Amino acid sequence: MAQEGEYFNIGSIVSCTTCYNQKLQGEVLAFDVESKMLAIKSSAASGKHNVHDVRMVNLNYCSEVKVVKESDDPPPALPNLSLQKLNNRLNASKEEKRKRINYIGIGVSDEAQKVFNSIVKTLAESRWEGKNIIVMEEVTIRPPYGVDDCQGKQGSQVLNHVRKIIQKHVADEAQRDQRKSMSPSTVTSLKS
Repeated sequence: MAQEGEYFNIGSIVSCTTCYNQKLQGEVLAFDVESKMLAIKSSAASGKHNVHDVRMVNLNYCSEVKVVKESDDPPPALPNLSLQKLNNRLNASKEEKRKRINYIGIGVSDEAQKVFNSIVKTLAESRWEGKNIIVMEEVTIRPPYGVDDCQGKQGSQVLNHVRKIIQKHVADEAQRDQRKSMSPSTVTSLKS
């Protein structure tokens, strides 16, 4: 455990033993003395090259911490941050969250919400208008949300695409229901 006033240089290699007796080793990316949080980078568990695992370790919950190799190099300079880019990303994220809130139907059945979720995966310009689903301001889907409940300009590519999505959704749900209804003994006898 890190003692009062102890710190770790960025780039040093440390080894930690957690309270769960898990041994972690990696390169120090950051260390916060106050919270005793250590960020270490190690080879990816997936085995992929050019990819790393980054772990946050609370040293208050480590039984042992050793510096395997001390880094004498000065820490790399921090990159310049573009506040404009960060604000743009923040605003885009907020807008996406607002949009997702509107993806939740009020007073609609679970099946209606599932149909909507299937559509919005492909056609993000979808919204609820009461109990109706409006897709790209071209197609309206009324309860009970089947293929025949789609209304729009005949021959419209959007209308045809929405119908295909609903057909696939209905087929996928039927297949899931069929799998659920099969008992384990039925599955075992089918495999034999």
